[in-house]
Amino acid sequence: MKNLSKEDTYIKQFMSELGTDEPSAGFHKSILERLSPKKSPSIYKPVISSFAWKIIGGAIATIVLSVLLFLPSGDNALPLFDQLPQVFIPKISLALPKISLPVLNLSSIVIQSLVVFTLLACVTVISSLKKWKIS
Repeated sequence: MKNLSKEDTYIKQFMSELGTDEPSAGFHKSILERLSPKKSPSIYKPVISSFAWKIIGGAIATIVLSVLLFLPSGDNALPLFDQLPQVFIPKISLALPKISLPVLNLSSIVIQSLVVFTLLACVTVISSLKKWKIS
């Protein structure tokens, strides 16, 4: 302590004359109250809304129905869709221009995947419309 400079001795003398201030009695408590978050009542909000559950249920029902109707149930069995009785639909004769469209031979799995893709696209559009509050 003998190696103190003039400035250090002056600061030490100044501090001893003035003394140090003590914080008020509730200082620490008020700081801790400001730091701790206020507890608000929590409101239960489900992760998946009821609308989403309805869409999920509809998609599952569509998948089950498409599997039952389009896939054969056994080795040599026909799909249930082919076992339905034929309904007579009267032919309407209209003079339309002859346009040749290509004939697509799609397997049942491709048709099912297109149906599911269409459903998912509809779900995406509906959810984005609800998100943007357009509808």
